[in-house]
Amino acid sequence: MRKVDLCLSSEGAEVILATSSDEKHPPENIIDGNPETFWTTTGMFPQEFIVCFHRLVRIERLVIRSYFGKQIIH
Repeated sequence: MRKVDLCLSSEGAEVILATSSDEKHPPENIIDGNPETFWTTTGMFPQEFIVCFHRLVRIERLVIRSYFGKQIIH
């Protein structure tokens, strides 16, 4: 069975909430599948986002790439 990245906008995923937004680097960049784009935040407060899947999914692996992040709480 071919594994598909269900956390992509092309697979129907949506960012429905983000605590920070920048015109040049919006939260939708999180799920666009392009390693050259990114979501940028103010860095002043804890930041979070919610990704909505439009069907039941099984999460087998979660990859988070962060630069200059102090702590990731899950």
